[in-house]
Amino acid sequence: MKLATYRNLSPGATGDRLGAVLKDGRMLDLRLAYASHLAETEGEGRPYAMANARIPRDMREFLCGGEPAMAAAGAALGHAEAIIASGGEPAGPDGELAALKDRHVRLRAPIPRPGKFFHTGLNSNKHVANTGHAVPENVPGAPRFDSSLVGHEEPVLYPRQTKMLDYEVEVGFIIGKYCKDVKPENAFDAIMGYTVYNDITAREVQRSAALGGVFLGKNFDTTNPIGPHIVTADEVPNPESLRVQCRVNGVTRQDELLTDMIFKIPELIAFYSQMSLAPGDIISSGTFCGVALEQEDPEPFLLKPGDVVECEVEHVGVLRNPIVAQD
Repeated sequence: MKLATYRNLSPGATGDRLGAVLKDGRMLDLRLAYASHLAETEGEGRPYAMANARIPRDMREFLCGGEPAMAAAGAALGHAEAIIASGGEPAGPDGELAALKDRHVRLRAPIPRPGKFFHTGLNSNKHVANTGHAVPENVPGAPRFDSSLVGHEEPVLYPRQTKMLDYEVEVGFIIGKYCKDVKPENAFDAIMGYTVYNDITAREVQRSAALGGVFLGKNFDTTNPIGPHIVTADEVPNPESLRVQCRVNGVTRQDELLTDMIFKIPELIAFYSQMSLAPGDIISSGTFCGVALEQEDPEPFLLKPGDVVECEVEHVGVLRNPIVAQD
């Protein structure tokens, strides 16, 4: 499944909702589709109440529901696809529109409020070599905060504190269960899905403790786009060798495989799970070679207002965001 957090732009609709992408590309309202499934397939007399309990509006709360919640989402999606295959239109029990076209949907960060978001730094052999850093002895990790997160097509506001804004394509690993001290051989059991992440960085802030260092340089508001969806693990073959790319205004800047990671996915999960992990927590891969900072003359490669950045992860999707000047 491709799961999403979105806002319905139709008149009268309010708040975030949980969705899944249909085969025809439309966004399915999971709560309405599950209510319809309960009413029509299981004869449930209180379909809305039951659907509200199983499929809440918040993605992290939904993921905390574990396998029963995922089963409900799968049932909702299967019910809707069967209706479409028979020539009908997915709807709620009272006839509400449940399949939305792109013009009625604004995607948000798939998990707008993760409990924990761990960013991994210096985790590509080529990137480390190109930037002149020593290979780290252990995983260099740092937190990301809710105020820095935006979704697909949402604008990244160019921070006033920088003139050196850089792109960093990464993969986000979504934790699907409560776990601690996960052994590397069991790491993939903890991952429920994958998403695309762009760790946009204010370089001179990152590199200066006096200006705020890594903590501030990577946490300015709106500078951590993520999305467009969470693709469940069953739909992502060979995650340790995924191809990642970053394009700026259509020009490829990064193009690498996850095989270049210094600390592989099992090592990352084992490291971060020394702290308790919970459903909806996010761990990033770290970025790869090709960022502006690596260039002999970074200036032509640095992001500027008006640029459009696309980050793509094989089997997971394309995350696109415009860079916009602040008023």
